[in-house]
Amino acid sequence: MHFQPVIRLWDGAITGYEALARWNHPRLGLVMPADFIPVAEETGQILEIGAHVLRVACRQARLWRDAVPGGLSPSMSVNVSARQFRAESLCATVAEALALADLRPESLVLEITESVIMDDSGASLARLRDLKALGVRLAIDDFGTGYSSLSYLRRLPVDILKIDKSFIDEVRDDGTGAPELTRVIVEMGNTLNLDVVAEGVETAAQAGALRRIGCGFAQGYHFGRPMAANDIAQVVIVGAHSAARSAARLPTAPSTARTATRKLAAARHGARQPVRRSGEGQSQVPRRG
Repeated sequence: MHFQPVIRLWDGAITGYEALARWNHPRLGLVMPADFIPVAEETGQILEIGAHVLRVACRQARLWRDAVPGGLSPSMSVNVSARQFRAESLCATVAEALALADLRPESLVLEITESVIMDDSGASLARLRDLKALGVRLAIDDFGTGYSSLSYLRRLPVDILKIDKSFIDEVRDDGTGAPELTRVIVEMGNTLNLDVVAEGVETAAQAGALRRIGCGFAQGYHFGRPMAANDIAQVVIVGAHSAARSAARLPTAPSTARTATRKLAAARHGARQPVRRSGEGQSQVPRRG
């Protein structure tokens, strides 16, 4: 399992991580989800894989919560496939994973793609309400690629809109602006009091343009690539402390992520990095991919 950070754009704080399944094949090495998830979906093995991912992600979120003083730990996002979402056992599987990890439900975010939700809107609405009753947060993933209307979106008990990467790719490299449709999605999400997350942000120009149009959160290679839990542990602790600080004392998001990544690399090689005091410069802080 690898984890990719979700960044709050206005101050660069890490507010969550997305759990991304990886298959460490003895002969092929690290196999990406695109190469094995479709087969698992067809065969039905996705239900067992999905339950395992939920248990591991919840357990990891609890470990990070215990490691962070004051409980200021990031949320954990887990993707739910089409077959998982339609399975009658989904709510029980989620509840079991939360109970086994002794994790607060609000710490878990379940991501369901817009196309899956729209496939059977009536049944989807009922399933989303059942999941919401557990206390978890819900995100519409790959938003903008389906056909949901504003009136239907207002009925959904969701908390987060994740803008599909295809819209982010169209943000101009000079950072002077974002496509009008991207701007409309951000404004719509903000109007509905939803957190809006831009997926696949790869450049500082994209991050800047998204920040200027009011997008609250982002994830992508610009902020950090997916990493194993052992590699990211120190980043979580530093990032959680940064989330509690004033925005005026925080560096920009990319600087935040890269600084913490350098600290982690130095620590793993036995080097000691000086910790700056407030006012001495920048604070030391750092998908279905």
